[in-house]
Amino acid sequence: MTKKLSRLIGMAAALLVASCTLGWAQQPGADPAFERMRTKLKPGNRVTIDLQNGSTLAGRFVDAGPGTMTIATVIGDRTLTPAEMLRVQRHRHGVLLGAIIGGGAGLFFGIGTSMILRYEGYDGDGALFGLTALGLGVGIGLDALINIPRTVYSRPAFRATVGLATNPRRPGVQLVFTF
Repeated sequence: MTKKLSRLIGMAAALLVASCTLGWAQQPGADPAFERMRTKLKPGNRVTIDLQNGSTLAGRFVDAGPGTMTIATVIGDRTLTPAEMLRVQRHRHGVLLGAIIGGGAGLFFGIGTSMILRYEGYDGDGALFGLTALGLGVGIGLDALINIPRTVYSRPAFRATVGLATNPRRPGVQLVFTF
Protein backbone atom coordinates (compact mmCIF):
# COMPACT_ATOMS: atom_id res chain seq x y z
CA MET A 1 0.00 0.00 0.00
CA THR A 2 2.82 2.47 0.83
CA LYS A 3 4.58 1.83 -2.46
CA LYS A 4 1.46 2.69 -4.44
CA LEU A 5 0.84 5.76 -2.31
CA SER A 6 4.40 7.02 -2.76
CA ARG A 7 4.20 6.58 -6.54
CA LEU A 8 0.83 8.32 -6.61
CA ILE A 9 2.16 11.27 -4.57
CA GLY A 10 5.26 11.49 -6.75
CA MET A 11 3.27 11.48 -10.00
CA ALA A 12 0.80 14.03 -8.66
CA ALA A 13 3.63 16.35 -7.58
CA ALA A 14 5.41 15.98 -10.94
CA LEU A 15 2.17 16.75 -12.79
CA LEU A 16 1.55 19.78 -10.60
CA VAL A 17 5.06 21.18 -11.15
CA ALA A 18 4.97 20.50 -14.89
CA SER A 19 1.64 22.26 -15.32
CA CYS A 20 2.64 25.50 -13.52
CA THR A 21 2.87 28.47 -15.89
CA LEU A 22 2.34 32.21 -15.67
CA GLY A 23 -1.26 33.09 -15.05
CA TRP A 24 -3.18 35.34 -17.42
CA ALA A 25 -2.87 38.21 -14.95
CA GLN A 26 0.90 37.76 -14.52
CA GLN A 27 2.63 39.50 -17.36
CA PRO A 28 6.33 38.72 -17.68
CA GLY A 29 8.11 42.00 -16.93
CA ALA A 30 11.22 43.44 -18.48
CA ASP A 31 14.61 42.37 -17.18
CA PRO A 32 15.55 44.86 -14.43
CA ALA A 33 19.28 44.31 -15.10
CA PHE A 34 18.74 45.34 -18.74
CA GLU A 35 16.91 48.48 -17.62
CA ARG A 36 19.81 49.39 -15.28
CA MET A 37 22.25 48.88 -18.17
CA ARG A 38 20.32 51.40 -20.24
CA THR A 39 20.96 54.06 -17.59
CA LYS A 40 24.69 53.23 -17.25
CA LEU A 41 25.58 53.46 -20.95
CA LYS A 42 25.85 56.70 -22.89
CA PRO A 43 25.87 57.01 -26.67
CA GLY A 44 29.41 56.61 -27.94
CA ASN A 45 30.65 54.34 -25.14
CA ARG A 46 32.87 51.49 -26.33
CA VAL A 47 31.25 48.16 -25.47
CA THR A 48 32.09 44.48 -25.80
CA ILE A 49 29.18 42.05 -25.86
CA ASP A 50 29.42 38.31 -25.23
CA LEU A 51 26.67 36.68 -27.28
CA GLN A 52 24.64 33.56 -26.57
CA ASN A 53 26.24 31.67 -29.50
CA GLY A 54 29.73 32.12 -27.99
CA SER A 55 30.99 34.96 -30.16
CA THR A 56 32.06 38.41 -29.01
CA LEU A 57 30.88 41.65 -30.59
CA ALA A 58 32.73 44.95 -30.13
CA GLY A 59 31.53 48.41 -31.09
CA ARG A 60 30.09 51.67 -29.84
CA PHE A 61 26.79 52.01 -28.03
CA VAL A 62 24.16 53.86 -30.06
CA ASP A 63 20.78 53.44 -28.37
CA ALA A 64 18.74 51.09 -26.18
CA GLY A 65 15.00 50.65 -26.26
CA PRO A 66 12.77 48.73 -23.85
CA GLY A 67 13.75 45.37 -25.34
CA THR A 68 16.60 46.09 -27.73
CA MET A 69 20.07 47.56 -27.83
CA THR A 70 21.78 49.01 -30.91
CA ILE A 71 25.53 49.18 -31.33
CA ALA A 72 27.65 50.46 -34.19
CA THR A 73 30.26 47.95 -35.38
CA VAL A 74 32.78 48.12 -38.21
CA ILE A 75 30.31 46.33 -40.51
CA GLY A 76 27.32 48.51 -39.58
CA ASP A 77 24.69 48.93 -36.89
CA ARG A 78 23.47 45.82 -35.09
CA THR A 79 20.35 45.54 -32.96
CA LEU A 80 20.35 42.94 -30.19
CA THR A 81 17.76 41.66 -27.75
CA PRO A 82 18.51 40.69 -24.13
CA ALA A 83 17.98 37.01 -25.06
CA GLU A 84 20.98 37.20 -27.43
CA MET A 85 23.35 38.79 -24.90
CA LEU A 86 25.11 37.11 -22.01
CA ARG A 87 27.28 40.01 -20.84
CA VAL A 88 27.86 43.64 -21.83
CA GLN A 89 31.08 45.36 -20.77
CA ARG A 90 31.85 49.08 -21.03
CA HIS A 91 35.39 50.28 -21.73
CA ARG A 92 36.51 53.71 -20.72
CA HIS A 93 39.51 55.35 -19.19
CA GLY A 94 38.91 56.83 -15.78
CA VAL A 95 40.91 59.05 -13.50
CA LEU A 96 38.90 59.23 -10.28
CA LEU A 97 39.90 55.93 -8.68
CA GLY A 98 43.57 56.44 -9.57
CA ALA A 99 43.46 59.95 -8.14
CA ILE A 100 41.99 58.70 -4.87
CA ILE A 101 44.43 55.80 -4.47
CA GLY A 102 47.48 57.75 -5.63
CA GLY A 103 46.64 60.79 -3.52
CA GLY A 104 46.09 58.59 -0.46
CA ALA A 105 49.38 56.76 -0.96
CA GLY A 106 51.24 60.03 -1.53
CA LEU A 107 49.64 61.55 1.57
CA PHE A 108 50.64 58.51 3.64
CA PHE A 109 54.28 58.70 2.61
CA GLY A 110 54.24 62.51 2.76
CA ILE A 111 53.09 62.49 6.38
CA GLY A 112 55.80 59.99 7.29
CA THR A 113 58.53 61.95 5.53
CA SER A 114 57.25 65.25 6.94
CA MET A 115 57.36 63.86 10.49
CA ILE A 116 60.93 62.62 10.04
CA LEU A 117 62.01 66.00 8.66
CA ARG A 118 60.31 67.89 11.52
CA TYR A 119 62.07 65.72 14.12
CA GLU A 120 65.38 66.61 12.47
CA GLY A 121 64.56 70.30 12.67
CA TYR A 122 63.60 70.95 9.04
CA ASP A 123 60.34 72.18 7.51
CA GLY A 124 58.36 69.14 6.32
CA ASP A 125 55.53 70.94 4.51
CA GLY A 126 57.26 70.75 1.13
CA ALA A 127 57.73 66.99 1.44
CA LEU A 128 54.09 66.54 2.50
CA PHE A 129 52.65 68.51 -0.41
CA GLY A 130 55.25 67.29 -2.91
CA LEU A 131 54.74 63.58 -2.19
CA THR A 132 50.95 63.98 -2.13
CA ALA A 133 51.05 65.71 -5.54
CA LEU A 134 53.44 63.06 -6.88
CA GLY A 135 51.16 60.24 -5.73
CA LEU A 136 48.14 62.01 -7.17
CA GLY A 137 49.84 62.46 -10.55
CA VAL A 138 51.10 58.88 -10.70
CA GLY A 139 47.65 57.54 -9.75
CA ILE A 140 45.89 59.61 -12.41
CA GLY A 141 48.45 58.61 -15.05
CA LEU A 142 48.23 54.89 -14.29
CA ASP A 143 44.44 54.92 -14.17
CA ALA A 144 44.31 56.71 -17.52
CA LEU A 145 46.65 54.13 -19.09
CA ILE A 146 44.98 51.02 -17.70
CA ASN A 147 41.67 50.10 -19.33
CA ILE A 148 39.67 47.74 -17.14
CA PRO A 149 36.33 46.72 -18.67
CA ARG A 150 33.33 47.14 -16.40
CA THR A 151 30.39 44.74 -16.68
CA VAL A 152 27.18 46.74 -16.97
CA TYR A 153 24.84 43.85 -17.86
CA SER A 154 24.94 40.17 -17.14
CA ARG A 155 21.92 38.09 -18.03
CA PRO A 156 20.61 36.23 -15.03
CA ALA A 157 21.10 32.51 -15.35
CA PHE A 158 17.91 30.88 -14.11
CA ARG A 159 17.39 27.18 -14.44
CA ALA A 160 14.84 24.92 -12.85
CA THR A 161 15.23 21.16 -12.69
CA VAL A 162 12.62 18.69 -11.49
CA GLY A 163 13.69 15.31 -10.25
CA LEU A 164 11.38 12.56 -9.07
CA ALA A 165 12.72 10.66 -6.07
CA THR A 166 10.50 7.69 -5.34
CA ASN A 167 11.47 5.22 -2.69
CA PRO A 168 9.14 2.97 -0.72
CA ARG A 169 10.31 4.58 2.50
CA ARG A 170 10.81 8.18 1.34
CA PRO A 171 8.46 9.40 -1.37
CA GLY A 172 9.05 12.89 -2.66
CA VAL A 173 9.87 15.30 -5.43
CA GLN A 174 13.17 17.13 -5.75
CA LEU A 175 13.13 20.66 -7.14
CA VAL A 176 16.39 22.45 -7.90
CA PHE A 177 16.47 26.15 -8.76
CA THR A 178 19.77 27.66 -9.91
CA PHE A 179 20.12 31.43 -9.93
